[in-house]
Amino acid sequence: MRNKSNTYHPLRKRPPLADASLKKLHILFLSISIVFTLSNCATVGPPSVQNDRVQYNDAIVRTNDEQLLLNLVRLRYRDSPFFLSVQNVTSRYTMNYNGNVRDVTGAGTLTLGGSLTESPTVVYRPVSGEQFIRELLSPIPPENIALLAQSGWSIERILLLCVQGLNNLFNAPSASGPTPDIAPLYEEFSEFASTLRLLQRTRSVEIATSENGDAILRIFPNDSLFDEIRQIKATLQMDETSNELILNQVRQYNGPWMRTRSPIGVMQFIAQSIEVPQEHYNLGIVTDTVDTNGERFNWDRVTGRVVTISSQKEKPDGAFLSVPYRDWWFYIPDSDLNSKTTFSLLSMLISMQSGRIENTGVINTISLD
Repeated sequence: MRNKSNTYHPLRKRPPLADASLKKLHILFLSISIVFTLSNCATVGPPSVQNDRVQYNDAIVRTNDEQLLLNLVRLRYRDSPFFLSVQNVTSRYTMNYNGNVRDVTGAGTLTLGGSLTESPTVVYRPVSGEQFIRELLSPIPPENIALLAQSGWSIERILLLCVQGLNNLFNAPSASGPTPDIAPLYEEFSEFASTLRLLQRTRSVEIATSENGDAILRIFPNDSLFDEIRQIKATLQMDETSNELILNQVRQYNGPWMRTRSPIGVMQFIAQSIEVPQEHYNLGIVTDTVDTNGERFNWDRVTGRVVTISSQKEKPDGAFLSVPYRDWWFYIPDSDLNSKTTFSLLSMLISMQSGRIENTGVINTISLD
């Protein structure tokens, strides 16, 4: 006699356990299928460019600026500056997926996983060599000064930073080297540069270059600034009927001339603006410049119109740039637009002077795994 309980009937429902197992199996294989489909379709490249390019760019620019500020501080303390350039940045991404199913007829266990690994490599190269040193020590060409002035930079800022002598006017020439013991000459040149800036604002003056590379100062008549123009011409010993003056690069016994600073000279000049802690003066690790009365000279009178680098014991908040040195922090506040502008001009001057130099020295490659 047949046992009816074991007889298959098409209308009889499947056991609950079998339905649950099949459902789990279906869900597991569907999940794995989705994961592997995504792994085949997903791309890492475009999202990585969107996320990382700006971050790398920001990091390189910021560290370049911090390195430049650090070298300015080193110069103020008569320590050796050093430049290290970022030659190359390579970032490699690896994406992995994995998944498995265990015990699908019982409880059913789904294990899915994935990982995205970034392997950046940064290549550093010391910026050194005879050619680089020569460019740092070579006077800034007049055509570069003319190019900056014609690009909209303030003539006053350019002259105060880049020129140390113009005819009988001297713009703190001793500040182009290590901090001097005696206060420099600067007052007449400072007034001259300020007046030129006034003329520039009204488009009454420009600086150009001649065919042989000398600087040409052109003055355009302006009745509202007649006295200022006359003062400029008198200072430069120009004929009152003439509106153009060629300034030779080499000082002459007779005739106008202009002596420019070198890039390292501009750095030395800016370094004089650093606010040195009193304890460092007491230790004798920085030069204490004195005036004719034997009192400490305030370098802010020379450099304050273009830049000021402050200092404090604790790390400053809200700084545009800050670097630690000799247990103090040296910084430029983010709100000091004047100093930030000068710092930007300094970076441009160095790039203009050394842009054609091929870096030399040992390459240092650092993997950031």
